[in-house]
Amino acid sequence: MPTRPQKGNADPGLDAGIDFKRLLERTLGVAAAIILLALVLITCVDVVGRYFLDAPLAGAFELTEVLLVALVFAALPLATERREHVEVDLLAHAFGHNINRLMVAFGGLFTGAVLLTFAWRLLVHSMKAASDGAVTNALQIPLAPFGYLAAGACLVSAIIAVLRGFYLPDEPGSKVIKEEGAL
Repeated sequence: MPTRPQKGNADPGLDAGIDFKRLLERTLGVAAAIILLALVLITCVDVVGRYFLDAPLAGAFELTEVLLVALVFAALPLATERREHVEVDLLAHAFGHNINRLMVAFGGLFTGAVLLTFAWRLLVHSMKAASDGAVTNALQIPLAPFGYLAAGACLVSAIIAVLRGFYLPDEPGSKVIKEEGAL
């Protein structure tokens, strides 16, 4: 399997002409931060209105639901790019370096396949929701755009995971955080 050369403390990630890490941070990272801020504001307005003014925010529950979906799927490619998914290395010490590298490659490719399957099923479900005109109960928010967002995020994450399966770090258990000395 090919490995990317290390550049100091830089991530050996996707750097084929475009800085994908920076692109993800500036788009999805900012979007996730804005969504999180909106969730905080909605919750604060709802709590103040409910307990102090006896007038809760209408549709706060639905807004929270759809914004949480958007937040989770906006952050999914970021977690995949940073290798921040949960990993259990039960067999890492039982095998040698080459077998561990193969296991890391298999993990990346398998993760990519699972995320690609999620993207496909979410796209099919979203297209059905769009054709049916599915909306939330109280606020009538269309559900299809959130499904399309989820499908797109899974697709981007799948691509990143597959690339991670081909471009392995020098050490099979190493992560960017460990390389930078944060752990």
